[in-house]
Amino acid sequence: MISTERIIEEMQRQLNYAKTADDDQAVREALTAIRALCQVVLVSNEKKDEPIITPRTMAISHKPRISSLEGRPLDEEDANGGSIFDF
Repeated sequence: MISTERIIEEMQRQLNYAKTADDDQAVREALTAIRALCQVVLVSNEKKDEPIITPRTMAISHKPRISSLEGRPLDEEDANGGSIFDF
């Protein structure tokens, strides 16, 4: 895991870049990076406070599949035949 200090250093680097950038697009990119770095710190701190939940396994019953066609071909009025290649 990346330390909070390292993330703050990267935020400072992005802030310095935003201060010295010549165009608005570069400033927006730097500020977006700072926002993303803030989210990383905030989300990782929230997860530390949450209790760890272990997933539980569920028993799945395996019932035989019942086909609506019951093994018989489907007969339709406008069908050409039993094969998909009958035209």
